[in-house]
Amino acid sequence: MIDFSQKKAILIEDMAEARILQKKMLTDFGFKSIDIAMKAESAIELLRDNTYDLILSDYNLGNGKDGQQLLEEVRHSELIPNTSTYLMVTAETSIEMVMGAIEYQPDGYITKPFSQALLQRRLLKLVESKEKLRSVNTALDSKNFKKAIEECEEIIEKYPYLEGKCHRIIGECYISLGRYSDAKNVYSTALKKQKMPWSLFGLAKTLFLMEKYVSAEKKFQQLMLDNKFFVNAYDWLAKCLIAQNRHDEAKTVLIDAIERSPKSILRQIELGKLSLQLKDYFLAEMSFRRAVFLAKHSCFNSPEIYLNHLRSIAGMASQEEVLPRQKDGFKSTLKKIEEFRLEDIDVATSTHEITIQFYLNQNDSRSATDALALWESDYQEGLAHQPSEQHKVTLDIEG
Repeated sequence: MIDFSQKKAILIEDMAEARILQKKMLTDFGFKSIDIAMKAESAIELLRDNTYDLILSDYNLGNGKDGQQLLEEVRHSELIPNTSTYLMVTAETSIEMVMGAIEYQPDGYITKPFSQALLQRRLLKLVESKEKLRSVNTALDSKNFKKAIEECEEIIEKYPYLEGKCHRIIGECYISLGRYSDAKNVYSTALKKQKMPWSLFGLAKTLFLMEKYVSAEKKFQQLMLDNKFFVNAYDWLAKCLIAQNRHDEAKTVLIDAIERSPKSILRQIELGKLSLQLKDYFLAEMSFRRAVFLAKHSCFNSPEIYLNHLRSIAGMASQEEVLPRQKDGFKSTLKKIEEFRLEDIDVATSTHEITIQFYLNQNDSRSATDALALWESDYQEGLAHQPSEQHKVTLDIEG
């Protein structure tokens, strides 16, 4: 049995009744140190200042970041060590929720309503595994991948049933070290013993990194046939196709991936960029519009998302007359980029350039001239770079 009295937990839950119930369960298990957060933002502050053995987080956290976006941020910012156990709690069982959460790899998730006995069994299993792998995870936290490999080999001898988990870590460590041939051998050997999705995915990813794109493509396709919800395989297949200059096929693959897991902002951005490159402005607009929506509470929020949304609508305007809702979308994104524009002279300049181009593509020279006047004003105040002579000449001709 695990002695929970020596472990520290954080409970992240916005509903008072659920908080009280879950805290009582953790107390009954033996936890003495339990911090509470009602919102993702307050949880992040606690995670910055403390190290927890257990993070028990609800998926729905009211207004602001949800549980997936919280997990996304703490993984991206490395706010939780590998030695911690992260358990996602949810009342939802939709594929969108499950796939979105799994992509950022919680150690497990449990569906409401759950009994105290079920939670205890789940925690015991997860924490026991973490305890046995503590030396490995400590090495991973310090990015000492050679040490992690050595520790994994010792654990395989001591706990043979953890062989699969250790081989998976060893393969990832070899990739991190750039030792692709060694990683390939680990995954190939694991596949011969038992065909598992992680080993096939690892082998395919290694082949890609070795620039063996055709072989990697076949492996990713095989994995997708075996498990259509292994969404990361779609991302890497798209990378393979792009490396082979098969951009239209890559676009189709990313569309399929987004249908299975639509809450991934990085995937929306990737599809948007590819669509812009292919001048599929309709799809680019849709992708970046979704990315703008997701960016509000995402750690991946950046001005480039908003600029690309503006570029996609300007591109649409060059091909056809845009609809009123698309014009409204352009204005809405202009407002959202304001905070970035005021802080970054390059963002402000790009915003002015795209705005003028949008109006010119709509044959609205009056609005374009007004936009140039605003650009000139920002330049005089030191908020943007100087407008180019090309824009001035173009507007003179249009006028």
